[in-house]
Amino acid sequence: MKLEKIIDINKLTKDISPRERLVANLQVRGNRFFYLFKQVLKPYDISEVQFNVLEALRNNQPDPLSAGEISKMLISEASDVTRIIDRMVKKGLVKRETPANNRRMVLVSLTEAGLKKSEEAKDIIHEITAKTEVWTDEEVILLNKLLDKLE
Repeated sequence: MKLEKIIDINKLTKDISPRERLVANLQVRGNRFFYLFKQVLKPYDISEVQFNVLEALRNNQPDPLSAGEISKMLISEASDVTRIIDRMVKKGLVKRETPANNRRMVLVSLTEAGLKKSEEAKDIIHEITAKTEVWTDEEVILLNKLLDKLE
């Protein structure tokens, strides 16, 4: 069953304060976007965290990144970046390199397959972005500012 059918935000937030409704609304809407994101990525055989790793590496090209740098750039929480990278190496999406001047450091970069996968998945992400077209550009800017204040 689709998430939209499971949760009715109006029933969930019937007798609560506006601030409690806001928190519930953020949770429900966030979960819906997360679900949609997972569904959109499913045909590409990558998780949302793997997509974010691909994006971080693609945006940093041609320079590789360390696992620590990748961890800091991830949108979602990733407790074990090393295991995520291990899975991505097995899929042929990324490769590890050890610099000659620092044998303790491991750098990660995209393979050609990883770059291609990142570009394909990036194109399809517009399906999710299209859901925000119910807002004007000004509303999007305001919503981003308001959400940034939660940090």
